[in-house]
Amino acid sequence: MKLEDITLNHLKILKAVHDCKSFSGAAKDLGYSQGLISKKVKQLEDYFGTRLLKRSPGSISLNSKGERLINRVYGICEDVEVLYEEFRNSPFEAASQGLLIGTTSLLSSVWFQKYLYRITLCFPKQTIRQEVTSDSHFLASGQSRFDLLINNSSAYQSQHCCNRLQTHQLFLVNFSPDTENLAFSSTDIGSIDFQNVVLLEEIHRDLKRLRSLDQRRLDSALVADNYQDLIDSLITHQRSTILPDFCLSVLQQQYNIWSQPIQGIGEYGIYIHVPNSSELLVLAESLVRSFQLEQDSLETQPQFHFQLKPVKTSDHNSVPLRIGLQRDSIGQIIAGYGVAYLTEKFRSSPPDYLSYPDAGINRNLDLQVSAFASGDLMIRQMKQDEIDICILDDMALLRNGSVFFDDLNFGSKLIGIASYNLSGQDISIVLPKSSHINSIYDLKDKRISVLFGTNSHRFIITLFDLCGYDVSSDCTLINEDSRTASNSLINDNIDAHICCETFARQLEKHKFAKRLERSQTSNIKLPSLRGIVCRSEVIRDYPQSVITYLYYLLIANYWFLSNPIQAAHKLSQLSNFHSTQILHFFDVNSGNRIEPTLKPQWSWLLKTLNRRLENRYSISKFDVDFWVDDYFLRLTYSLLGFDYHFQQVSFTNEFSDSYFMDEKFSKYIDFLNTQIAS
Repeated sequence: MKLEDITLNHLKILKAVHDCKSFSGAAKDLGYSQGLISKKVKQLEDYFGTRLLKRSPGSISLNSKGERLINRVYGICEDVEVLYEEFRNSPFEAASQGLLIGTTSLLSSVWFQKYLYRITLCFPKQTIRQEVTSDSHFLASGQSRFDLLINNSSAYQSQHCCNRLQTHQLFLVNFSPDTENLAFSSTDIGSIDFQNVVLLEEIHRDLKRLRSLDQRRLDSALVADNYQDLIDSLITHQRSTILPDFCLSVLQQQYNIWSQPIQGIGEYGIYIHVPNSSELLVLAESLVRSFQLEQDSLETQPQFHFQLKPVKTSDHNSVPLRIGLQRDSIGQIIAGYGVAYLTEKFRSSPPDYLSYPDAGINRNLDLQVSAFASGDLMIRQMKQDEIDICILDDMALLRNGSVFFDDLNFGSKLIGIASYNLSGQDISIVLPKSSHINSIYDLKDKRISVLFGTNSHRFIITLFDLCGYDVSSDCTLINEDSRTASNSLINDNIDAHICCETFARQLEKHKFAKRLERSQTSNIKLPSLRGIVCRSEVIRDYPQSVITYLYYLLIANYWFLSNPIQAAHKLSQLSNFHSTQILHFFDVNSGNRIEPTLKPQWSWLLKTLNRRLENRYSISKFDVDFWVDDYFLRLTYSLLGFDYHFQQVSFTNEFSDSYFMDEKFSKYIDFLNTQIAS
């Protein structure tokens, strides 16, 4: 028994047995069977590891430990029953009190009123009230005061849930009328003279956490307690300040200002905080989704990060884009080898009839793909600036986010999805031919191999958790890919191997092993994904290379979907997989899909895994919402004339018919067919 299995009803039954002096009397009093009463008492005693009742002829009563338990916690049962009756008799009391939201001074002055109507729609029948607070979590504010907090704090508190609503770039804003000699390009945080800067207290607090900034220089800035004091000081002294971009349009309407985007500084995130025990959690989720699925077109979004311009076709000395993928992950090969093959073909012998967008595509991009034995090795290579893009399975993705998260900044960003499996049932348990294992419970104390960081690794962790085992102590876990595992199974060096259904089918076909019956694990459904992560420096310095990669990723996906046999044959020549393995893995019945949009469901999946695996397997908590960045993917869809939002909410493997995909991509596919035939 675990703590989460113990309910208030267990305590109520134990108390009834004591009051009635017998199991039969308690059963009659509560309207339960005597067998259920005995079972619940035994579960309670099993959890505490001791007897709680003393039995004597004709009577049963609490022993000293049972009395201590009831005296300490039974009052909770009584309080719950009282509150139950109270809430039933006044069902509209909570709504009549309204919803009190705590915000920062900046959000209260500039942001909150703009989105008040949306908040009202997401929290129907609630009177929305808002107050300014400097608190970042509910323990400081007091749960009885604020129902929600909306601020710029991304700290995950164990007492409440935190989710990102928006992300904004920070700007240096100057109120001086003398702008004759000022450059309007971006400025670096290290070049700002803070002696001439006034900072809002919440911005100053965030900058204090920036390790790369000299804190003595920062301390020379004046600090204003609230937004109105900040504006008054800027007007009076004609100084500069640092504000997020959503303030600019408001200020430009009222004052003569100039502004510059700031480099070398984290973005300004807006977060909503909800107590874990609050009934508002579901409604708050709808507010988060409304921001994530916002239908703002790319043309109306400020182009802060870079300026798109045509790439000179004579530039053959462009920096290569280095991509890493996992050697034994079929789900990564299209986003790796497939894109590299297309890029090379279109770069080395481009036909005249192919049309590219006027801006954003680097036709001379050199893509270099390297295969690695594990996701951990790729992450280390990325940390050492040896590769620019990693394609990683979900657990390795979380490790990447953990490794590259540094206070307000991420050294990497999740920019797309290579493939995913929504059904979550593509993992098998493979056993030696002579194995006597017949049940998942027989895996306890066995030698089990799995490739670390993959969905198979997460599968065995989840399986042992469901069985009440600890994977770190109740088995010997070995880091091993399926090719190596085939020899281990033949030589009985391992008792089981966990892998995807495609590899399991191959091992069984070649008589290396047998599979455990699928009925043993049919209740386990683990949706999985393989994400594309890019170093932030590459995004900043070579944005057109990132867009070009995503551009060819969409073409590669369409190439595979339109002619899977031909594409699988070519990919088998580039990788170490047989074409039948590739076709089986991406078969419609397997559940594996190739579609790169960053869906809200992937954020929720990664956040759930992040909380569950915290402090295990080198995974620490980080801001998943801030790490996910689909800006370039949206831009790529826009360049191709596709509806990103439509695809983002869809789980089909194909594009919408309204995209006229044949018309848009037929020339590319015709060219590839000619190249492959020759």
